[in-house]
Amino acid sequence: MEKEKLLKIIAKAHKHTYAAPTEIREKHKCETPILDGHKDYEFIEEEFSYHDSYAGNYWAPGREVVFFQKKPIWCMSYQGQHNSNYDDEFFEKQAFIFLKKALMNFDENMPFRGPKEYSEGDFKYTFEIEGNYEYFKGQEKIFYKGEVVFFQDVMGTLIK
Repeated sequence: MEKEKLLKIIAKAHKHTYAAPTEIREKHKCETPILDGHKDYEFIEEEFSYHDSYAGNYWAPGREVVFFQKKPIWCMSYQGQHNSNYDDEFFEKQAFIFLKKALMNFDENMPFRGPKEYSEGDFKYTFEIEGNYEYFKGQEKIFYKGEVVFFQDVMGTLIK
């Protein structure tokens, strides 16, 4: 699989699923999740398909898989936690809205989560990553007024 084609499909999928504006995201949300209690998104283009499945809202582990000709070729897993000093409404109406904005500003050469750094108002997002599309691990964080309110560990790999 060519690196450029893979990165392009990951980027396109991310622009159409979880972090996308509601009217775009809803078109790619699966009516029936693969596993009970999960939320799933699917993006299909030509011979590629992308599937994202996660459970939970605030501690929401999940996995993204890219398929080429119906065979899995790349995967990324993620899981994290939020700071329990903040209530659910803070995350729903502020922190996760900010997270989606950060995720839509990803680096086209590393479209796995958000950019290295992104700020807006009292919020700051960071993403530290080691490796490349073939194998990587990293961590994203959301800071609110300088305090970490959410973090998520990620790891991804080609599937051979």
